[in-house]
Amino acid sequence: MNKINKISKILTGALMFALTLCLAKAQPTEPQGTITGRAWLEMGGTGLAEITGSERFPDGFDVEVYLPYFEWNPSPEGDIFAPADNAYGDNYAAQIMGYFHPPASGDYTFWLSADDNADLWLSTDSDPANKHVIAREAGWSNARNWDSVGGGSVVEDKNSSSFSATEWPGGNTITLQAGEAYYIEAIVKEGGGGDNLAVAVEDPNGEIDPTLPIPGEYLSSIQPSGPVNIVTQPMGATVNALDPLTLSVEVAGTPPYAYQWKKDGADIEGATASSYAIDRVDNTHAGSYTAVVTGAEGSATSDAAVVAVNSDSEAPEVVSATGSESFALARVTFSEPIDPVTGGNKDNYSLSGGVNVTGATVGAAPNDHIVTLTTSSQKEGTMLTITVNNVTDLFGNTIAADASMEFSTFIWQEGYVLHKFWQGTPNNIAGLIDDPRFPNSPDFITLEPFWEYGPDGSNESGSNYGNQLVGWFVPPSDGEYIFFTSSDDPSDLFLSTDDDPANKLLIAREAGWSNARDWVGTGGGASNIDDKRSDFFADSEWPTFDISLEGGERYYLESLHTEGGGGDSVGATVIASNDADPASGDAPTLTGSLIGTYLDPNGASVNIIQQPADADVDEGTAATLSIVAEGTSAYGNTVNLQWQQAAAGSDDFTDIPGATGDSYETGVLVIGDSGLQFRVQLSVPTLSATSDVATLSVVKDVTPPRIASVTANSLNGLIVKFNEGIDAATGAVAGNFSLSDGVSISSASAAGQSVLLKTGSLTSDATYTLTVGGVKDLYGNAVPAGTSKSFVVSVVTYTDIILADEPIAFYRFEETGGMVAENFGTLGSDADGLWMSGVGPDDSIEWEVSNEEGPNPGEGFLGFGEDNLAASFNGDLDLLWIETQGQWLSNLDSFTLEYWVKPTNREGNGWNRVGIVGQNDAVEYGFINGTTIQIWTPGGGALNTTYEFPDDEWHHIATIADGSQIHNYFDGELINSAGSATSDYGAADFTVRIGGGGVYDGSGNHFEGGLDEVAIFDRAIPAERVKEHFTAGREGGSKAAPEVDPTISITSADDGSITIEFEGVLQSADTVNGAYSEVAGAASPFTVTADSPQKFYRSSQ
Repeated sequence: MNKINKISKILTGALMFALTLCLAKAQPTEPQGTITGRAWLEMGGTGLAEITGSERFPDGFDVEVYLPYFEWNPSPEGDIFAPADNAYGDNYAAQIMGYFHPPASGDYTFWLSADDNADLWLSTDSDPANKHVIAREAGWSNARNWDSVGGGSVVEDKNSSSFSATEWPGGNTITLQAGEAYYIEAIVKEGGGGDNLAVAVEDPNGEIDPTLPIPGEYLSSIQPSGPVNIVTQPMGATVNALDPLTLSVEVAGTPPYAYQWKKDGADIEGATASSYAIDRVDNTHAGSYTAVVTGAEGSATSDAAVVAVNSDSEAPEVVSATGSESFALARVTFSEPIDPVTGGNKDNYSLSGGVNVTGATVGAAPNDHIVTLTTSSQKEGTMLTITVNNVTDLFGNTIAADASMEFSTFIWQEGYVLHKFWQGTPNNIAGLIDDPRFPNSPDFITLEPFWEYGPDGSNESGSNYGNQLVGWFVPPSDGEYIFFTSSDDPSDLFLSTDDDPANKLLIAREAGWSNARDWVGTGGGASNIDDKRSDFFADSEWPTFDISLEGGERYYLESLHTEGGGGDSVGATVIASNDADPASGDAPTLTGSLIGTYLDPNGASVNIIQQPADADVDEGTAATLSIVAEGTSAYGNTVNLQWQQAAAGSDDFTDIPGATGDSYETGVLVIGDSGLQFRVQLSVPTLSATSDVATLSVVKDVTPPRIASVTANSLNGLIVKFNEGIDAATGAVAGNFSLSDGVSISSASAAGQSVLLKTGSLTSDATYTLTVGGVKDLYGNAVPAGTSKSFVVSVVTYTDIILADEPIAFYRFEETGGMVAENFGTLGSDADGLWMSGVGPDDSIEWEVSNEEGPNPGEGFLGFGEDNLAASFNGDLDLLWIETQGQWLSNLDSFTLEYWVKPTNREGNGWNRVGIVGQNDAVEYGFINGTTIQIWTPGGGALNTTYEFPDDEWHHIATIADGSQIHNYFDGELINSAGSATSDYGAADFTVRIGGGGVYDGSGNHFEGGLDEVAIFDRAIPAERVKEHFTAGREGGSKAAPEVDPTISITSADDGSITIEFEGVLQSADTVNGAYSEVAGAASPFTVTADSPQKFYRSSQ
């Protein structure tokens, strides 16, 4: 990456006013030979809205430079014939702005070339307020590719004479006058990979070479011309020793500018930017500082800034000490930077336990407060004491005599691999090893449960970095083993002949790149499939191609990996030599008891703030238990939680699968569950703790069910929803229900909390009363005879419920003919689905719709009509797929995909990379194999979820990508989450397709089975709506409506009775602050007789 110093901009009101005048009125009348360039660093995404919509734009830029011609990141020598380096960086925005001075009057054509998205603006005069977009790069192109594109762009739009969306008042004809200055601006937003921005022009007389960026002789910056003038002077300061200091000047006048900072009149070597920064001040930095600034029209010297330094008089202290995974190193951390001579003298340190100190090295700044000691062999998990004498800080202050610190050596931790990460390394293994920070000073470390990074098979963890996976392989038995590696970009895999890292040998290599977990394939570059496996690797350092290991022994294992730009990952997996090769996409087998590492236990702690509590729970309901805890370790502050359960009176606690959050909701409880015990195992790396036990008491349910709602799903059907689960037998008795106005009820069917009634004809918007009696809950409590509820017939369908959340695309697949799947979403007919037959767009033809029976009441889905249809696909036999005609999943910061699915024949051939709905290279989604649904994005990582349902069953699936993680929901319940934070999940030239035609790839990926109610949202819908959508299909539902506040009022009668009128649920208690419970069968109005025992009543929602 080209390193350009960040320039801190402190813009006073006066300077802002001056810049405004500069842009609006004081433009240069003659070319200056330069143009202004600015950059905003550490900004994700590729869309221009990322920068133009940012609060940092336009004045919060990180970099300002003056360019010799109209190209970002130009040749360091200013050679216009040398194309710009295509690797300034990732995740930034750049803007080039100033004035164009036409050499002649006439018509001009401008060209734009950029990577990634970019716009070119030109004003009709010198005023930026009159600028108009005249060309656009909608994807990316290589540097100076004026007449071609890389991806996602339209070549005509890069040319002002053919740009279809030009805003220029004269259309595609741009006429300019000689002697005038025209404001011009280009802006680009870079995501990852290559990057560039340049503008060329053709003038009417052919004076300017249109194959090159516009030369500086026709350009001016946004600065007005004139002698250099220092607008903001450097400020003096009194600074504490070791604190940072930055001195800055702001200037005006004709650029470009050259700076030279001086101290006490002498040049400071290398201090040639508008700011001079000192990372850590010491006594030698006290003095008088000035800046000499030279512009195109002379030079000026700043006022003197006097810097005073408060010296350090405090002695250093030992803050902490720790061992290392090699058991031959110890690290001592001091309270401040240490003198390298006294700190590097091994004789100033001693260790207890017979361990000898054989060497000492003070770290390089800013880590010169850490001393690494080489020692004789340490024992695992042993307490040692380090004693320090005669060590001084940088100011000569000596540590107290016999300063000491106790610490533990490292301990074994099964099931984890240690991951170390270094930002800003070259993209080659040798460059990583040569980095002075390697191996002991990573930027950060993580613990991973699989031998891979990024986690969960994701493939975007950054750019321009190196990382290392360190651990030990523990073979389950004696035998021969084969190791596989996969990475993007290069990686080396090492295995030691024993547990000693010094004996490691190279056994496999990725020389180019492969996709994450692509064990038996390659991606590109110099990648060689044989080199990626230990038994075929020609340059293996292992004595034989067969790696024979002893079961139960620990063998040191290591991956080294570097990344340039684009996708990135590293991982390894292992098989026994007689096992089948792994499939690409399989999770690494290097996990659990097969791996482990040695970790630092010092400072680890777990503190339980709130214990799980005992609870009384009503029969037929679920209980929610919770815990609040905090912890820390050398590897972060995350506390891992695992809920456990034991039977009443038992001490045999077992893990509850998937119960790893700070709360746990049980299933529906019955009387026999009373006495169930729950506790939590808490852990941070190297330390664990156990919570108190919480015991549940289940109280018998004696309350009958209550009618919660009555909703029409057609003019011949009602869905009656109760407040709890209903006994299927009594719920299916039509005679337990009756309707007013003589409307008949011909049948009833129950599911969950709902009953579907088939009725005679109902009148829309009319009011009816439903009377219920004899329907029981799951515990035998019957609805009292005569219980009734009035309702208004307003038909609510599953479609209504989905459309209430405003999907951009929603396909119901109810068509019985034709070639179109109608889109009911907000995009309208622009996103209508076209039924196609063929492998992909290049060889497909439009085809008749293909239907099958969708989810319906006969299969227990009460929210659908009996004649509900679904889209039917037959895999590679008919090659059917649906084209949605748009790149609807490009450049989204969040999204939701939702559908009903009934796969078939997953044990058959072809269930590999089977598409459901997605956009190749942007959001790829479907069955990665017969048992795994995978969603993959280039910007936010991937998520694999096991699909355990049988074939030929309908199930509701929803995936929410919220910008932080990706979440999968099956039948309304969260199953798992993974992925990385992003503001742009990715983009691609491909369109969104359903059922095949290219979802994981450019073509193919054909689905076999049924799909229904496919919904696409361009945002993350709330998780509770996913649950409501599933329930609407399963039991029927209603549109979201505002809650109605409960009300209650009373009227006294002469006989002493009281009549209570209420909205909501009537509850009673023996005392005003007592435990309230629902009054069984209560309907408004409710009468309490004079001889009734004293009660307190309230109404609840």
